[in-house]
Amino acid sequence: MSRRVNSERLFCGRQVLFLIFLVALLIRVVFVFTLKDGFYFSDEFDYTVIARYFVEHGTLPESFDRSPLFPLFLAGLFKLGGESLLYIRIVQAVLGAIIALQIALIGRRIGGSGVGIIAGALWAIYPMGVFMSGILYPAILLTSLMTSAVLCLLAKRDSPAYVAWVALAGLLLGAGTLTKPMVFSSIVVVALWLFAQRRSGRLRLMLVSIFLGSALMSLLPWTLHNAVKYGEFVPVESRSLNELVPWAENSTAPTIEGKRNQGQLLQAKGDSTTVAQPSADSKLVGMFTRMAKRYPSEFVSFFELYPTRVGFLRQSQREQARRKKTERFVRYIPFGSDLVMAVSIFSVGSLYLFAVVGMGSMWRGREKRRELSLFVLLVLSFALSYAISWGKIRYRIPVDPYIILLSAWGVVAFWNSVFKKDPTALRRQHAA
Repeated sequence: MSRRVNSERLFCGRQVLFLIFLVALLIRVVFVFTLKDGFYFSDEFDYTVIARYFVEHGTLPESFDRSPLFPLFLAGLFKLGGESLLYIRIVQAVLGAIIALQIALIGRRIGGSGVGIIAGALWAIYPMGVFMSGILYPAILLTSLMTSAVLCLLAKRDSPAYVAWVALAGLLLGAGTLTKPMVFSSIVVVALWLFAQRRSGRLRLMLVSIFLGSALMSLLPWTLHNAVKYGEFVPVESRSLNELVPWAENSTAPTIEGKRNQGQLLQAKGDSTTVAQPSADSKLVGMFTRMAKRYPSEFVSFFELYPTRVGFLRQSQREQARRKKTERFVRYIPFGSDLVMAVSIFSVGSLYLFAVVGMGSMWRGREKRRELSLFVLLVLSFALSYAISWGKIRYRIPVDPYIILLSAWGVVAFWNSVFKKDPTALRRQHAA
């Protein structure tokens, strides 16, 4: 009788998980079919050009200076099924639905079926998650790599296979770094998180070493490629600092207008001596000063409620892209409407509210601080890294699952509180 009840519960759990996957997939596929057969943003076109070049020549362009994994992912899709944008968007929709399933499994593993179902359902309907599934951008691929890694890290610690799961997590986060370099900060914080576990010192060092070694294995081939190509150490991207951090460019660099004003000043003084240029040290200090002034606002912008820094919402910019890049650039888009902004504010604001509740509840339940610290560290690793350049809502997509998981915990804690139950008494149930 006991076996029958357990099997029925397991079957019911699988049914719910399948339903979450199906709903997430259906919503994304419907959204994909509303999109036009063209590019909505500049990066989409750039990535397809690089992928097409790789398919035709078997190598990346000589001028390629970005992270390699997403263009190679697109190239693989081109090889398998052609260059149809609809086909690629459907593949990304499937990935987005798999992420919903992974989030549900993570939630069930840390807090039982209630947290898992709510977390998976929230990702299934999360507007930005749906939107990014239809855009040719690395966000969905990176999100799937990171949620896979977190599933590995939250495997049973007393399992003989836990060391293998940690190694796999390192490989996945290393691959994530080849998708977006900012993931390197997540590798650092996960290593610190592993080291802080309540284990013997030797075992902790072994886990950290295996994790970092596995991540290095993912990064090493591309790093060696860059070393041969450039003759120096280039970790992931070879783009210049000015491209990655726009305001890091030296503001004291001479401009045409500056030179003209300087010449007029010299003529007025009757002096023909050259004005001394700032030293390299002063330029470096100036750069860090500008970055420090801007850093707090960029950190806050990472948590914005709706997209405020999307240049291609401006029609003039879209027309310019059509002329310079391709006629397949979609001329008119509805994504900047007041309705879209209101939906974003409501959805993200609600997630933040319940995430705060969830964080408080998990902190009170001491046995959940391990999982809480992992989620918070992953979110902060992205926020702190992207604040160096730009804080944008789309950059947050890979760590939104952990905000959603905290929010799902908060929803369950709030429900239990309302019905006079212990908010931290969430039945722990490990995924099969």
